Amino acid sequence: MPAPALSIRAPLLWLLLPFMAGLAAAWIWPAPSAGLWPLSLSAVLTALLALAGAIRNQPRLWAPAILLSAGLSGCFLLHLRHPQLHDWESRPPREITVVLEVSHPFPSAPQARSFTGLGTIVDADAYDRALIGRRIYFSAIRRISVLPVRSGRYELRGVIEPLPRVTAGNGFTDYLVNLGIRHRVTRAHLVREIAPPGRFAAFCTAAEKRLETILRRGLDAHPGVQSVYLAMLLGEKAVLNADQQNAFMRSGTFHIFSISGLHVGVIAAALHALAQSVRAPRRPAVFVTVAVLWLYVQVTGGGAPALRAFLMIAFLLSTRIFRLPGNSLAALTASALFTLLLDPLQLFSTGFQMSYSVVATLILMGAPLAERWQSRWQPFALRPRPEWRWQHHVISRLGRKALGAAAGCWAAFLASAASGIGFFGLFSPGSLPANLVIIPLSSLAIIAGFLALLAGLTGLLPVSALFNAAAGVIIIATDWLLLHGIALPGMFFTARFRTEWLAPLAMVLMTAVMLAGASGRWARRYGGYWPPVILLALLMIFGVKFG
Repeated sequence: MPAPALSIRAPLLWLLLPFMAGLAAAWIWPAPSAGLWPLSLSAVLTALLALAGAIRNQPRLWAPAILLSAGLSGCFLLHLRHPQLHDWESRPPREITVVLEVSHPFPSAPQARSFTGLGTIVDADAYDRALIGRRIYFSAIRRISVLPVRSGRYELRGVIEPLPRVTAGNGFTDYLVNLGIRHRVTRAHLVREIAPPGRFAAFCTAAEKRLETILRRGLDAHPGVQSVYLAMLLGEKAVLNADQQNAFMRSGTFHIFSISGLHVGVIAAALHALAQSVRAPRRPAVFVTVAVLWLYVQVTGGGAPALRAFLMIAFLLSTRIFRLPGNSLAALTASALFTLLLDPLQLFSTGFQMSYSVVATLILMGAPLAERWQSRWQPFALRPRPEWRWQHHVISRLGRKALGAAAGCWAAFLASAASGIGFFGLFSPGSLPANLVIIPLSSLAIIAGFLALLAGLTGLLPVSALFNAAAGVIIIATDWLLLHGIALPGMFFTARFRTEWLAPLAMVLMTAVMLAGASGRWARRYGGYWPPVILLALLMIFGVKFG
């Protein structure tokens, strides 16, 4: 077994942390008036200096040089990929006609009067050529529009207006701005389809409809259960009614509807168990698992949370293929760096910040805290282990599982409390007991849904309906617990930070405390596991307004 100090080694943090700092600097300050060549030249020179210091084994030289080079590279990359980041148009709203490639159609209820989505302008008339290549948000009238699909190109006609530079705490506008979107098109309609989506995009759309048909089988008499089930397996949050959305949001469990780490992790575990049951060779099993996960992510919309979770699991599984030393923190770091290289603006999205901070906390604090609590779980210490009966083993094992889950939920609560206040205006102490119950139940529902899909795709539709029914029973129990649980006093409070910059600062400070605690192996002389609790308490007392 590896030593605890080695189990959390992640050398790529030397690149990731300064790279993120460079991205943040580029987000705050515009590019130099002289152009980007000073940044690129400085990054290359400091990288060569770091290489020279590493060859000569001089940490005092290579350490600051590599930090500076990574920071300059992050600043250069964001300005290079998004040169219009600091351009805010001042022209008034006006009518436009452009060709739009739809990248992300948001799901909407069938009875809705309009539909929305994100896209990229690929062609425009002579007066709006500067808009080509810009990402926009659009809201189109359903009854006079062609329904869009992902990767399709459409002629869009509507009223374009710039987004406000100061969002005044508007969560959705913040979301758009953090994606680099500076314009929205409203009162629009998609006139006609210019180019259909490619073969793979069309395959994903057809496959999603096929999966939805399988999951609906046997649940037509229970539309509420069916809506939660589809949202849980396919991420279609638009099918949830208002009461369901409020219950899951206030209880801090709405994350189970975003195709992310929980879904991808549960399906990866199910595929691993399936491969073990048929005694498949390790490397082919890993390749098949990664391929199936990637296909599932693409069919369910290819959302950023799902891609992040897929990358982390793929990096972790790759260590088994190539027989490399690896651990969860190293895989998380590699996936974060790779994600930011693909899309630097991910750093400023709510999902990226919350998902990586929570998963990092689970690794840095949740796992060692679980080990400590489990080591103290000795329910039959005075009875020799050879004399244990089956009930002793069951009690011991269930206790260890419960303590591990409690440690993980406690760590996740500490990591997500500040972000929940900053992004959603909610402080949810009830998320701690709610997640202890909801995550195991939702994991069982996801496993049942995965088995239902396997059975349905192989033509065993009665078996698929049986698994759907099992998932339906679990969802009914989950729904009942949440709807009654949020009515209990103290489950949630409306709250906000006194200043907006406290939300990202709180996340940075909490992550730094977690890294410091893990590097010190949570020694008692450094406060043990109490520094994150103290930090959260100080934030609640001095930085948050309730009500």
